[in-house]
Amino acid sequence: MSSSDPRVDELRQRLRSLGYLDAGVDRFLLGSAREARGPVALAGRASLRVGVLGGLLLGPAAAIGVGARLPGLISGVRDALVMSIYLALLFFVAVALSSVALSGISVVLLRGGIFRLKPQATGDTDTARSRPIERLSRAAGFVLTLAALAYLTLWWRNANAGFGWSAPAWTSFALLVAVAISLLLGHAQRVTTLAVLAAAAGRGAALPAITNRSWRGILAGGALAFAGAAMLLVVTTAAESSRAAAPNLAVMSRGLTVKVIAIDGIDSTLVDVRDWAPPLTPGVRFAVGYDNTSDPARTWTTIATGTPPEVHGIHAIEARRVAGLRGVLNPDTSATGRVLQRASDLIRLSRPSIASRNERKVMTFWEVAEAAGLRSAVINWWATWPAAGQRGIVVSDRAVLRLEHGGTLDAEISPSRVYDDLLQRWPGISRTAESVAQRRFGTMDDRATAAVLMRSATLDGIVMAIDQALAEPQRDLDVVYLPGLDIAQHALLAEQSASPSTLTARLEALRTYHAFLRDLVRPSLTPVEHRITMVITAPGRVGSNMAGHVMMIAPSGTQGISDVSDRTALAIDIAPTILNLLGVPISRELQGTVLRAVFAPDPDRFVATYGRPAAEEAPREGKPLDQETIDRLRSLGYIK
Repeated sequence: MSSSDPRVDELRQRLRSLGYLDAGVDRFLLGSAREARGPVALAGRASLRVGVLGGLLLGPAAAIGVGARLPGLISGVRDALVMSIYLALLFFVAVALSSVALSGISVVLLRGGIFRLKPQATGDTDTARSRPIERLSRAAGFVLTLAALAYLTLWWRNANAGFGWSAPAWTSFALLVAVAISLLLGHAQRVTTLAVLAAAAGRGAALPAITNRSWRGILAGGALAFAGAAMLLVVTTAAESSRAAAPNLAVMSRGLTVKVIAIDGIDSTLVDVRDWAPPLTPGVRFAVGYDNTSDPARTWTTIATGTPPEVHGIHAIEARRVAGLRGVLNPDTSATGRVLQRASDLIRLSRPSIASRNERKVMTFWEVAEAAGLRSAVINWWATWPAAGQRGIVVSDRAVLRLEHGGTLDAEISPSRVYDDLLQRWPGISRTAESVAQRRFGTMDDRATAAVLMRSATLDGIVMAIDQALAEPQRDLDVVYLPGLDIAQHALLAEQSASPSTLTARLEALRTYHAFLRDLVRPSLTPVEHRITMVITAPGRVGSNMAGHVMMIAPSGTQGISDVSDRTALAIDIAPTILNLLGVPISRELQGTVLRAVFAPDPDRFVATYGRPAAEEAPREGKPLDQETIDRLRSLGYIK
């Protein structure tokens, strides 16, 4: 049985005589022709080799592009290598299928379309007879070149936050690489299509020869491709480059510091937080409307950034982790994320993970304050891991777990000296919180309910103890988040099949927890000179359709404070209000407005943007607590 088709052997000889197999790429593409049994087999085998080229060339570039589009997915060199392999396989399939499709379309056009070969006429030259094949093969190569060049150009824009030609040397180098990759893939497609067309046309088909003019044409085409890529980069980054300059965050201080206490799960029909403040305390309260508080990571990131989830990028607590990568993939962040999530789930490459700071695309109010030169501390807020900061302190949403487990930090707390101090104090902090919770709820008759309340009270007690341990009178901004009430409320009221008597008893138990929470935070609500204390409440997961509140407690003697009735606000109004109190200019990108309440407002000061969150990597040396975090959140009812 013959091992090859004579037509293919003849085709190889003709291509070699015309100069197509002189280049190593051409020999690689058509090297399988000996094993091919006809034009169809030739098309399949050659297209697979075009796919190999595409995977090797586009995979690494795509990994960098995906890392830029999906912050947090790639956390180091190892992640980049693994992602390059995954995407090389993806591009191998995509380019191979595209190559087969382009070759197939070309054959259809050759046999029955406007490019159909006509019977040889007297006086026809080889050039005239080869023109249809030449045009179709060049068109196929041009399509693949254009697609690859457009992708690589847009990748460069995304990977560098749209700075375009502000770094001409690097941009020129990147575009030259993009042009070289694109032309190589286009040439590979052209040779493959030409071989397939020649095999389909038969032995009598004339083929175009490679001449010196062809190489000059490639150089001219490369220059034209570079110019087109440069123009595409200019057009697509024009709007972004106007916002690329670092904003001037000059602070016009009011002489105030701000303390923020965020409490999740407050039901305003059961408690009025105004009663928690000392009598005759000057202050004002706003009723805050929330779109949906069923997912606290989404809600509290909206509060922290002053932007909706579609902008800040945190849509849910649960994200996905791709096998072999330390970074995480949030499928709701973008269309790219959704495609990758579905693909990785389909082939069992992903597993559950938790949304983190790396997926957030907008700066929080404490990060803006830090960028303006102010000193800040944030404790236990959602999506703050991995913790990173220069002037500020970040005790992330994984910090309690790290303090429980001990060992080397995996970016749970920043800076590391804070962890060293808290670790020494941890036995006393945890023991005191547990004993207080036991005294308040340990004598309840319903042991199951008592266990729920003690668990929540211990957590809230630990968070407030950390806040007190880090107390610093000269700090400009302190932020603390208390989740205990939401955890208890969800555990006791989320069960819809409970009897009315059971629900009544559980509601009464929650009232006792409100009293505990009042006693826990009341010392922080005492008016302090030169400090605004802001209490932010949200109804939590059970009461996701209810309103929350913002109560601002002013220093003693403040004039012009009226609290006759609730004023209205949105969750996105809180961040600009805090920044305004600190004297930081407001970004025009924020969708919320400043709540005018405590002081007569200064003249509005705006900047175009705060920029993107800092890209510095937090030190990650210790054992990751990924699975422990998932198990803890599952036990608290946050994920299933």
